[in-house]
Amino acid sequence: MPDQVRALRNAWPSQVPVLKGLTWELEQEFRFGQRVTRTEQGFFMGGTMKGGSSSMWYPSTSDDYRAFRRWQDAEGIQEGRDDEAYENLMALVAQHDVEVVTCRKANSRRSKPDPEPYSGYGMIYREVYGILTALPEAHLSRPALQRIQFGGWGPDAAKASAYHEGTVMMYDFACRGAKRTFLGLFLHELGHAHEVAMSEALKDELAEHYQVLSEHDAFLGVEFLVDGNTRKLYQKFVFNEFLAETYMIYASCGRALRESIREFAAPAREAWDEVYRIFCESFDGIEYE
Repeated sequence: MPDQVRALRNAWPSQVPVLKGLTWELEQEFRFGQRVTRTEQGFFMGGTMKGGSSSMWYPSTSDDYRAFRRWQDAEGIQEGRDDEAYENLMALVAQHDVEVVTCRKANSRRSKPDPEPYSGYGMIYREVYGILTALPEAHLSRPALQRIQFGGWGPDAAKASAYHEGTVMMYDFACRGAKRTFLGLFLHELGHAHEVAMSEALKDELAEHYQVLSEHDAFLGVEFLVDGNTRKLYQKFVFNEFLAETYMIYASCGRALRESIREFAAPAREAWDEVYRIFCESFDGIEYE
């Protein structure tokens, strides 16, 4: 996996000590998809509140604007062309009959895609290409993954990204926020496609091990949109979220996952051993560092 994906296993270090004008409060806003923009009427902070369905803006300051630009340079997704990355990604997905679309400035869940994928998502195309090439080819060539959408929005229940009927959707929220958040969410949504592709018998087997993990509160949390403890709670109460999150952790934190499993006491360790074995087999035996 690309280095920035593998970095998900590490704590998310604050940029407050190193970026002039950045406060803890501003950092939390920026990492959660808010941004500061300059208009003819002054500076405003805001962004999408729920995927792309609504937004809210309020007056800000030039100091906040400068802090945002510094943060964006350090951690954010920046728009710009990368024709090589675009061509590589399009060639890759074409081999597997996966469609890539962009939906900028969408005003409804059913907004039509842009006539051509937006050229300004160069950074996204490069990161996504790096992830997809590190996955087994079988994960790209299956009915559970038919389309990848950047921008726009989808089901109201999701705030930043979603998986729906064969489509991985990365909302405006994800495409304009922190790169770390985008990478974690993208792998998580690919995990939902993986879950859909699994046989019912395999999911039944995983559900038995999941029950043991729930009883012992033995989940793993990776910080990228919200803190690690919150991500553990998502898994504890929703089985398919556990499967999607485990996919993300397996692919991005392979060695750290194996080390964490060894630290659990039985029977949680034994349950995790079986979960890991099943996921390893579903990755065609590929293990990640």
